[in-house]
Amino acid sequence: SGLLGGMLSMAQPLLATKRLAMDPKVLLATFLVPFAAILAYPRASIPPHLLHHTFIHQEGLIAPSSGAKLNAMLREMASDETGLPTNVAADRKTGVKNVLYEHIGEARPVQDDGTCDHPFLVPDLTGKNCTLPQRVDVGRHFVMTGGPEAIREPFDDMISRVSSFGRYMFNLTSDMEELFADSKFQAVAKSVCPAEKQFLDPFQFNFILQVPGQTVALHLDAPVFLGATRFEFPQWLLAVMAFSGLFKDRFVDQVQVVGYVHDWTEQKGAAPSGLFLYYDDGSATPKYAPSTPLSGVAVDGSKSLHAAGVFRPDVKAPRMDKDKDNALFYIGDERWEVRSDGKVLQQYSSSELRMTVVYRARCFASDDERSRFHNLQPSEKLSLAEVLRVLTDDLVTRGILAASRVDAMDRLDLAILLMDTYVKYPLPSAGQALIPLNYCALPRKAGQFKGLVSTLLRPLCGRA
Repeated sequence: SGLLGGMLSMAQPLLATKRLAMDPKVLLATFLVPFAAILAYPRASIPPHLLHHTFIHQEGLIAPSSGAKLNAMLREMASDETGLPTNVAADRKTGVKNVLYEHIGEARPVQDDGTCDHPFLVPDLTGKNCTLPQRVDVGRHFVMTGGPEAIREPFDDMISRVSSFGRYMFNLTSDMEELFADSKFQAVAKSVCPAEKQFLDPFQFNFILQVPGQTVALHLDAPVFLGATRFEFPQWLLAVMAFSGLFKDRFVDQVQVVGYVHDWTEQKGAAPSGLFLYYDDGSATPKYAPSTPLSGVAVDGSKSLHAAGVFRPDVKAPRMDKDKDNALFYIGDERWEVRSDGKVLQQYSSSELRMTVVYRARCFASDDERSRFHNLQPSEKLSLAEVLRVLTDDLVTRGILAASRVDAMDRLDLAILLMDTYVKYPLPSAGQALIPLNYCALPRKAGQFKGLVSTLLRPLCGRA
């Protein structure tokens, strides 16, 4: 994502000259030179410690009776006043609401109209401040690269594609525990944990839904460290910690089981969509597994990069403003609707939705080890200052940041530098796109030249 800004930095001296408006050759060179400069950029630089981990795909993982119970549970949740918020808001609304360090200092007041003045900031739960979303690392990469399938669309369309809907839960009910106690399910889950860590500690249960045209962007699941979890830190910072490899001594193994509870199947002859994509060999080309009903996959998603392919890519998702309250609601009779600030944007039938249930558990060697994790003393936990010190010391050692700048650096700039330095999601493979960046998102980075860049890209991107 830092490459996109670099392209514009290269182009701006030419954009500022009067000659640009007069000479088409100069105009062409203004954009071809930066694009050419990145063609040789490595498509995949995945850290070795995030490669070659166990992955399991199993048809019929979920029993039909369990699938029916999960579907009933899902519809009940989606019928209440909250519905299924987009993933931008779901963690704040239905998951972790009281994070010890909600941001690293980048917060700034919302504007008078209730919006945020930076493309990657969103209003917090109070509506008073703008902060980085929990998974800004994921959203930035998707918008700026187009994801594994190299989508080339303007910023707002990309945000809507990746704004899937869900409900996050951290207290499993007895009904949920019964569903996940199935011996086949447990065997698959334990096979992902290290052989010496076969004690499962369930901690999260999610429903994730996509409407046609949506995807789950390439990501790591929120990592867990001894004394540093999503209850203490922003999830994008936990991802930085995992990618960096600087906190491996505190890393806690986990397992994610993704089950598919929708009832649709691909039409005969249609290209498969909504595939589970994962990277385990250092290549920019992902491996994949189908999302057939009642099948499932199991992986440690906090150390294996993964995504979902676009579900029905021929359809565009309804355009949703990131600063508004967007959610999916079940309205009965197998009908659903997407609402934005209460306004209905689109209606769907159940057979048009990609529906997944996600189970996550930590892997421990024993109940005593689990107990220690849950009963750490405050002095044993990491502080935000300590995490940032470890990361910035490494930046200084590597010559990326001057020691004299660390304390005075704007915290939004620091957050972006941390993500650009450590978070190494692959770019689209050369087989997917010659140019690995989503040039249709350029106008959002073009500053005073936004109008000109939008005009130039309109033949390729439509409204940008």
